[in-house]
Amino acid sequence: MRLFEERGYESTSMAQIAAAAGSSRANLYLYFNSKSQIIRARMTEIEAEVAELYEMLDGMPKHTPEALRKWLGTARGMWLRYATEFEAVNQAMAIDQDVLEKWLGLIRRVSSAHAALHLAGATQDERTEREVHMATLMMSLERNFYFLYIRGHKEREELILTSLARQWAQLFDEGDERPGRDDGNG
Repeated sequence: MRLFEERGYESTSMAQIAAAAGSSRANLYLYFNSKSQIIRARMTEIEAEVAELYEMLDGMPKHTPEALRKWLGTARGMWLRYATEFEAVNQAMAIDQDVLEKWLGLIRRVSSAHAALHLAGATQDERTEREVHMATLMMSLERNFYFLYIRGHKEREELILTSLARQWAQLFDEGDERPGRDDGNG
């Protein structure tokens, strides 16, 4: 991961990876056939934590912008912890279809589990709509966090996090302050 970060995914060779690991290329190929396989293995290792982040979201009692802002703080911690991995994945997705498919698969699994949890008695169309809404929010979060925490463009961080919290609240239809919205309180 460090080599991908320093040299770029595309510019890093399997020989360089083997040398950095203190091994031979032949030995490396016993475990990994490609750089893509290395990235996908690392993605598998951190997938449970990514899924857990979204399970935490689903387990929240309230999904107000304020509560979601706190959840985004937890997400931020994960992004900072795995900054090197997320940068490598981002680079790999741009040129490697297998890595892109693995990442999209994670998004699909998480959004599908979310929709199943929240719309158990809904129609397939309603569940699909919820899955797509969740997936677009996940992708938006990914891009925003990439620029904030990987690329270091934090000049409007608080405004961005507040905006993201409002967007996520709309998924749960809480914290929506549109005029005329019936919240059941008269």
